[in-house]
Amino acid sequence: QKAPFDDIRARQALAFATPRALYRELIGLGILRGADQMFTPESPYYNPAVTQEADNPAAAGPLIAEYCAERGSETNPVTNQPTCTDGRVNMELQWSGPDVVQTRIADMLQQAYEPFFNVTRQELLQDASILDAVTSNYNVVTWRQFGALNPMTDNVWLMCRTIGGISLNFPRMCDEARDAALLRAQATTDPAERAAAYQEVVQLMHDSY
Repeated sequence: QKAPFDDIRARQALAFATPRALYRELIGLGILRGADQMFTPESPYYNPAVTQEADNPAAAGPLIAEYCAERGSETNPVTNQPTCTDGRVNMELQWSGPDVVQTRIADMLQQAYEPFFNVTRQELLQDASILDAVTSNYNVVTWRQFGALNPMTDNVWLMCRTIGGISLNFPRMCDEARDAALLRAQATTDPAERAAAYQEVVQLMHDSY
Protein backbone atom coordinates (compact mmCIF):
# COMPACT_ATOMS: atom_id res chain seq x y z
CA GLN A 1 0.00 0.00 0.00
CA LYS A 2 3.02 2.36 0.21
CA ALA A 3 5.61 3.45 -2.31
CA PRO A 4 7.89 2.04 -3.49
CA PHE A 5 6.67 -1.51 -2.83
CA ASP A 6 3.08 -0.85 -3.83
CA ASP A 7 4.52 -1.34 -7.32
CA ILE A 8 5.12 -4.95 -8.37
CA ARG A 9 8.29 -3.95 -10.26
CA ALA A 10 9.98 -2.88 -7.02
CA ARG A 11 8.92 -6.13 -5.33
CA GLN A 12 10.14 -8.18 -8.28
CA ALA A 13 13.48 -6.39 -8.32
CA LEU A 14 13.93 -7.02 -4.61
CA ALA A 15 13.22 -10.73 -5.13
CA PHE A 16 15.61 -10.98 -8.08
CA ALA A 17 18.38 -9.21 -6.14
CA THR A 18 18.02 -11.37 -3.01
CA PRO A 19 21.12 -13.56 -2.54
CA ARG A 20 19.32 -16.79 -1.69
CA ALA A 21 22.24 -19.12 -2.43
CA LEU A 22 24.61 -17.01 -0.31
CA TYR A 23 22.06 -16.96 2.52
CA ARG A 24 21.93 -20.74 2.52
CA GLU A 25 25.72 -20.96 2.46
CA LEU A 26 26.57 -18.32 5.06
CA ILE A 27 23.53 -18.30 7.35
CA GLY A 28 22.41 -21.88 6.79
CA LEU A 29 26.01 -23.18 6.82
CA GLY A 30 25.25 -25.24 3.74
CA ILE A 31 22.75 -27.32 5.73
CA LEU A 32 19.60 -25.21 5.73
CA ARG A 33 17.07 -26.15 3.07
CA GLY A 34 15.72 -23.15 1.20
CA ALA A 35 11.98 -22.58 1.00
CA ASP A 36 10.23 -21.93 -2.29
CA GLN A 37 6.80 -21.34 -0.75
CA MET A 38 4.84 -21.69 2.49
CA PHE A 39 4.68 -25.51 2.15
CA THR A 40 7.54 -28.00 2.18
CA PRO A 41 7.86 -30.64 -0.56
CA GLU A 42 6.60 -33.27 1.89
CA SER A 43 3.26 -31.45 2.27
CA PRO A 44 0.25 -32.55 0.19
CA TYR A 45 -0.32 -28.84 -0.48
CA TYR A 46 3.11 -28.19 -2.02
CA ASN A 47 2.98 -26.69 -5.52
CA PRO A 48 5.94 -28.06 -7.54
CA ALA A 49 5.42 -25.39 -10.22
CA VAL A 50 6.33 -22.57 -7.82
CA THR A 51 9.96 -21.72 -7.15
CA GLN A 52 11.26 -18.70 -5.29
CA GLU A 53 12.97 -16.28 -7.64
CA ALA A 54 16.30 -14.94 -6.45
CA ASP A 55 19.98 -14.74 -7.40
CA ASN A 56 19.13 -12.93 -10.63
CA PRO A 57 20.42 -9.35 -10.26
CA ALA A 58 20.58 -8.88 -14.03
CA ALA A 59 16.78 -9.00 -14.08
CA ALA A 60 16.49 -6.38 -11.33
CA GLY A 61 18.23 -3.53 -13.15
CA PRO A 62 15.68 -2.93 -15.95
CA LEU A 63 12.79 -3.05 -13.48
CA ILE A 64 14.42 -0.43 -11.25
CA ALA A 65 15.22 1.80 -14.22
CA GLU A 66 11.62 1.62 -15.42
CA TYR A 67 10.22 2.25 -11.97
CA CYS A 68 12.46 5.25 -11.26
CA ALA A 69 11.73 6.79 -14.68
CA GLU A 70 8.01 6.68 -13.94
CA ARG A 71 7.72 7.13 -10.18
CA GLY A 72 11.09 8.32 -8.92
CA SER A 73 9.83 11.70 -7.74
CA GLU A 74 7.16 10.30 -5.43
CA THR A 75 7.82 10.21 -1.68
CA ASN A 76 8.64 7.11 0.30
CA PRO A 77 6.51 7.67 3.43
CA VAL A 78 8.79 5.55 5.63
CA THR A 79 12.09 7.24 4.76
CA ASN A 80 10.58 10.62 3.77
CA GLN A 81 12.88 10.56 0.74
CA PRO A 82 11.99 10.50 -2.95
CA THR A 83 11.31 6.94 -4.03
CA CYS A 84 14.46 7.08 -6.19
CA THR A 85 17.83 8.83 -5.96
CA ASP A 86 20.61 8.45 -8.53
CA GLY A 87 18.68 5.77 -10.40
CA ARG A 88 18.20 3.56 -7.34
CA VAL A 89 15.13 2.99 -5.19
CA ASN A 90 15.32 4.36 -1.65
CA MET A 91 14.25 1.85 1.00
CA GLU A 92 14.57 1.05 4.67
CA LEU A 93 15.75 -2.42 5.72
CA GLN A 94 14.59 -3.27 9.21
CA TRP A 95 15.42 -6.20 11.49
CA SER A 96 15.06 -7.03 15.17
CA GLY A 97 18.02 -7.13 17.49
CA PRO A 98 20.52 -6.84 18.94
CA ASP A 99 21.35 -10.15 17.32
CA VAL A 100 24.61 -11.14 15.65
CA VAL A 101 22.99 -13.42 13.07
CA GLN A 102 20.23 -10.96 12.16
CA THR A 103 22.79 -8.19 11.69
CA ARG A 104 24.89 -10.48 9.50
CA ILE A 105 21.79 -11.19 7.41
CA ALA A 106 21.16 -7.44 7.09
CA ASP A 107 24.76 -6.87 5.98
CA MET A 108 24.45 -9.59 3.35
CA LEU A 109 21.12 -8.28 2.03
CA GLN A 110 22.34 -4.70 1.92
CA GLN A 111 25.40 -5.67 -0.10
CA ALA A 112 23.21 -7.50 -2.63
CA TYR A 113 20.55 -4.80 -2.83
CA GLU A 114 22.79 -1.75 -3.12
CA PRO A 115 23.35 -1.87 -6.90
CA PHE A 116 19.60 -1.22 -7.20
CA PHE A 117 18.47 0.19 -3.83
CA ASN A 118 19.76 2.91 -1.52
CA VAL A 119 19.42 1.05 1.78
CA THR A 120 18.75 2.80 5.09
CA ARG A 121 19.35 0.41 7.98
CA GLN A 122 17.19 0.18 11.08
CA GLU A 123 17.72 -2.29 13.92
CA LEU A 124 14.89 -2.33 16.47
CA LEU A 125 14.09 -4.29 19.58
CA GLN A 126 11.66 -7.06 18.66
CA ASP A 127 8.59 -5.45 20.26
CA ALA A 128 9.22 -2.22 18.36
CA SER A 129 9.79 -4.13 15.11
CA ILE A 130 6.50 -6.01 15.55
CA LEU A 131 4.70 -2.72 16.22
CA ASP A 132 6.13 -1.25 13.02
CA ALA A 133 5.04 -4.36 11.10
CA VAL A 134 1.43 -4.30 12.27
CA THR A 135 1.13 -0.54 11.65
CA SER A 136 2.89 -0.69 8.26
CA ASN A 137 5.74 1.59 9.31
CA TYR A 138 8.36 -0.25 7.27
CA ASN A 139 9.56 -0.93 3.73
CA VAL A 140 11.40 -4.26 4.04
CA VAL A 141 11.69 -6.32 7.23
CA THR A 142 13.28 -9.70 7.85
CA TRP A 143 10.56 -11.95 9.20
CA ARG A 144 9.67 -15.56 9.93
CA GLN A 145 6.20 -16.73 8.95
CA PHE A 146 3.98 -19.78 8.38
CA GLY A 147 4.49 -23.40 9.34
CA ALA A 148 1.25 -24.15 11.23
CA LEU A 149 0.42 -27.85 11.37
CA ASN A 150 -3.04 -26.93 10.10
CA PRO A 151 -2.52 -24.34 7.34
CA MET A 152 -5.95 -22.85 8.00
CA THR A 153 -4.39 -21.36 11.13
CA ASP A 154 -2.19 -19.23 8.85
CA ASN A 155 -5.20 -17.59 7.14
CA VAL A 156 -5.04 -14.75 9.66
CA TRP A 157 -1.72 -13.60 8.13
CA LEU A 158 -3.05 -13.60 4.56
CA MET A 159 -6.65 -12.50 4.23
CA CYS A 160 -7.97 -9.10 3.18
CA ARG A 161 -10.19 -8.89 6.27
CA THR A 162 -7.18 -8.81 8.61
CA ILE A 163 -5.88 -5.57 7.03
CA GLY A 164 -6.68 -2.50 9.12
CA GLY A 165 -5.12 0.13 11.34
CA ILE A 166 -3.55 -2.83 13.12
CA SER A 167 -2.87 -5.33 10.33
CA LEU A 168 -2.10 -9.01 10.88
CA ASN A 169 -1.73 -9.24 7.10
CA PHE A 170 1.66 -7.59 7.53
CA PRO A 171 2.35 -6.79 3.86
CA ARG A 172 -1.22 -5.36 3.55
CA MET A 173 -1.56 -7.33 0.32
CA CYS A 174 -5.25 -7.88 -0.42
CA ASP A 175 -6.03 -10.47 -3.09
CA GLU A 176 -9.68 -11.49 -3.35
CA ALA A 177 -8.79 -14.51 -5.50
CA ARG A 178 -6.37 -15.72 -2.83
CA ASP A 179 -9.03 -15.23 -0.14
CA ALA A 180 -11.48 -17.29 -2.19
CA ALA A 181 -8.96 -20.12 -2.54
CA LEU A 182 -8.19 -20.06 1.20
CA LEU A 183 -11.89 -20.30 2.01
CA ARG A 184 -12.39 -23.14 -0.47
CA ALA A 185 -9.59 -25.06 1.22
CA GLN A 186 -11.17 -24.45 4.61
CA ALA A 187 -14.68 -25.44 3.52
CA THR A 188 -13.97 -28.74 1.77
CA THR A 189 -13.46 -32.20 3.22
CA ASP A 190 -12.04 -33.50 -0.08
CA PRO A 191 -8.23 -33.81 0.28
CA ALA A 192 -7.64 -33.36 -3.46
CA GLU A 193 -9.81 -30.26 -3.64
CA ARG A 194 -8.08 -28.81 -0.58
CA ALA A 195 -4.65 -29.49 -2.08
CA ALA A 196 -5.63 -27.80 -5.34
CA ALA A 197 -6.89 -24.74 -3.47
CA TYR A 198 -3.69 -24.37 -1.45
CA GLN A 199 -1.59 -24.84 -4.57
CA GLU A 200 -3.54 -21.96 -6.11
CA VAL A 201 -2.85 -19.87 -3.01
CA VAL A 202 0.87 -20.50 -3.35
CA GLN A 203 0.82 -19.57 -7.04
CA LEU A 204 -1.04 -16.33 -6.35
CA MET A 205 1.41 -15.42 -3.57
CA HIS A 206 4.29 -16.00 -5.94
CA ASP A 207 2.75 -14.02 -8.78
CA SER A 208 2.13 -10.99 -6.58
CA TYR A 209 5.66 -11.13 -5.14
